[in-house]
Amino acid sequence: MNTPSLRWPLPLGLTLIWLAGLDSWPASFWPWRHELLILTGLIGLAAMTLSLLLALRLPRLEAWCGGLDRMLHLHRSSALWATTTLIAHWLLVEAPKWAVGAGWLTRPARRGAGARSGSDALLHDLGNTLGEWGFYLLLILVVIGLLAMVRYERFKLVHKLAPVIYLMGWVHALCLLPRIGPFTPVGLTLLIGGGVGAIGALYSLFGRVGKGEHYQGKVSAIIPLDPRTHEIRVQLDTPLRHYQPGQFAFFDFAESGEPHPYTLVDVSADGRTLTLAVRALGDHTRWLHQHLKAGDVVSVTGPYGAFVLPGKGQAMWLGAGIGVTPFVAWLEALARRGETRPGTTLLQCAPDQANAPYHARIAELCRQTGIEYWLHLESEAGQLDLAEFGRHQRAPVWFCGPEPMANTLADHLAAPLHRELFRFR
Repeated sequence: MNTPSLRWPLPLGLTLIWLAGLDSWPASFWPWRHELLILTGLIGLAAMTLSLLLALRLPRLEAWCGGLDRMLHLHRSSALWATTTLIAHWLLVEAPKWAVGAGWLTRPARRGAGARSGSDALLHDLGNTLGEWGFYLLLILVVIGLLAMVRYERFKLVHKLAPVIYLMGWVHALCLLPRIGPFTPVGLTLLIGGGVGAIGALYSLFGRVGKGEHYQGKVSAIIPLDPRTHEIRVQLDTPLRHYQPGQFAFFDFAESGEPHPYTLVDVSADGRTLTLAVRALGDHTRWLHQHLKAGDVVSVTGPYGAFVLPGKGQAMWLGAGIGVTPFVAWLEALARRGETRPGTTLLQCAPDQANAPYHARIAELCRQTGIEYWLHLESEAGQLDLAEFGRHQRAPVWFCGPEPMANTLADHLAAPLHRELFRFR
């Protein structure tokens, strides 16, 4: 699935629902303001609903999105879309008040007695209060997320506010529903769509997200592969379920509260022994190299991802640096099954042979599976010319490696490109 595919159909569909509920075309500013408040509120709540449901990490939604990476990318973009729309909604509420205060607009007289009373007034005030404070909390949450202002474990705590914010927004809509009509197209959409989102919010608040995907285990072995890369083996207490070669899992070592994603290089037949490769690239991975030892406790969540072994046919597999690991997982699976893949080429890019993880194992597995193998060493051949590579490549490319390389490939490649985004915040 291409995640931007919802960018226009969803707001367009909601706009059609809004139009279906119009009794007549607004003739002046204040009726237009009223209707646009309904439209922006409807689109904003729908985007919040989508964002919240995607954050639940439901397997069917993950498959529909094409992997957890794309699902969470759509989750973030939906949250930004909701925030942008709700800023417009808030401005439609506040800007006319400022204009009236400045004498630029005249507020129309209310119909009838001109004032709300009793339960209607209480409901209206409650809805406005919940909506306003929910909006401010949403802004804070989005700004913290965008600017990465806090460490991951603290952001996780702040992020738990998201379902509460959603419920505040939905109750805000319900409180104002009598003015719209519960059985109008907009009213029914708010009731049904918002109700689904409310169930998702409660599912999250009661700690059900990823409940069946958590595993406990211990580090059973640490094996240096090269000066910067260690292979880590983890023994689980219970077997890993639903694994496909090429997937990844989140590992929380030493109960730090900050899980990181790593490709599962191999999973034993009984699902209890996981193998991953960690290259010292940042603070966390350097800490693992210096402090992790056999016997340390590990929490594992997963597996996730749609970067799994493709079908037969002409293909180019391109792995750069530690990004070669999903291809090792694919090769191990093919060798175990006794399958061959003629027409497939694996190109491994590394600075030099000493820093080319698994290159000897890859060469042997490629020999067993009939895959053509090339090792590109920058120390001997210079940096791979991705623009030239892209111009001449006709077979589909599966790539895993640094994001700048992926972006350059996407710019120059005429053939289909398959990759994982591998960014989860």
